[in-house]
Amino acid sequence: MKKLKTTILLFSIIVISQAQVRINPDPKPGFEQRIRDHIKNQRIVDTHEHLMNPEGISKGPMCDFTLLLHHYADDDIKSAGMRKTEFDSLITSSQSVMKKWMAIKPYWEYSKNTAYNKVVLLTMKELFGFDQLNDNTVEPLSAQIKEAYKTDWMNYIFEEKCKADFVIVDGGDRSFGDPAKFRYVQRFGYYGLSSVNDLEKLTAQNGIKIGSLDDLIKSLENDFEKAVGKGFVAVKNGTAYSRSQFYEDVKKETAEKTLEKILKAAQPLPFDTVKPLSDYMWHRTIELAGKYNKPIQIHTGLQAGDGNYIQNSNPALLANLFMKYRDVKFILFHGGYPYGGELATLAKNFRNVYIDLCWLYIISPSYSERYLSEWLETVPANKIMAFGGDYHNVENVYGHLLFAREIIGNVLVEKVRNGYFSEEEAIKIATMILHDNAVNLFGLK
Repeated sequence: MKKLKTTILLFSIIVISQAQVRINPDPKPGFEQRIRDHIKNQRIVDTHEHLMNPEGISKGPMCDFTLLLHHYADDDIKSAGMRKTEFDSLITSSQSVMKKWMAIKPYWEYSKNTAYNKVVLLTMKELFGFDQLNDNTVEPLSAQIKEAYKTDWMNYIFEEKCKADFVIVDGGDRSFGDPAKFRYVQRFGYYGLSSVNDLEKLTAQNGIKIGSLDDLIKSLENDFEKAVGKGFVAVKNGTAYSRSQFYEDVKKETAEKTLEKILKAAQPLPFDTVKPLSDYMWHRTIELAGKYNKPIQIHTGLQAGDGNYIQNSNPALLANLFMKYRDVKFILFHGGYPYGGELATLAKNFRNVYIDLCWLYIISPSYSERYLSEWLETVPANKIMAFGGDYHNVENVYGHLLFAREIIGNVLVEKVRNGYFSEEEAIKIATMILHDNAVNLFGLK
């Protein structure tokens, strides 16, 4: 009897976990393909990239198969056992393609199961016609990459393959890319100041001698106004790599005392000592974002590379900012991986919090599918942006986008099949999350 009760309980749990509320009637035959065709052809806004100058790629030692590996794939190659110094030396060296491959090969074999590396394989297949990375393909693949960079390759990929209307770039080099398509975010370097040398660098940058907190605030305002003049579309905060995302509301007197310590410090002070000033200056930046109506992009969740504390990037740490600055729009990056539930709660509860799935599909396709489905049940659809490649190289942006289109299709097809969305709703939502939401949020024209 006990065994029977256990069996019934397990069966009930399975049924409940698979249940979906049916609101709409059964869809018309062929709905799956119609939804997927719409997503395949939908023009996009790519909300986040770190692109390298294609001219530099064409002239550098990385214009071969290592170009496809050096960003994200290399994290898993190193995780599989290759030393960071060894990999980094390969991509900056003029060694032969085959010699580079033989050094990387064992670690590629160990790690090619990961999504970071699967996107490399998909990119190779779709752009260059190679199904595998091996002894026989690395040289002809490298030759094709070299030939591609003799053309207007980046613009071709973004326009013809990705169908991107806009690409939002997090990087300082604005000398390349279609100016009608590319837009830029701005980072401000005021949250890691720890010695007088840091302050002297700001003085050299802005011509404002920093001897007081008011001087530092004036320097920030000057930087912000310059960025406004250049037409930036959002503020970017990537400090989750170096500090907790809990920014206390520090009194000015406390920040002034902290700055006084830094002005006397020839060597960098510990972060715990300088944190009050870091917190204070971030609050001042948010105020400027509100003044100039600029949204703020914040890194949450997984940090690339190694040696980071994941608890620093839990999006729940930011809640005090969302409460205080109700009219500033905050965009939380990377699906908050692995904090998807916390992210849903924040975006649902705060009208000024948005979700961006940039980077997410290649971190974990299954997490992306699970949480996109959940977020479409919990968060207003106008607050979700579904794609940012988050790559240095344009080739893998396209491979990542193929991941994204398929996963978005999986989610929306399943919701129509289960009657949660109508076919018309699913198509409208696909357009919103891939294109219109970003256009509206960033004021893109």
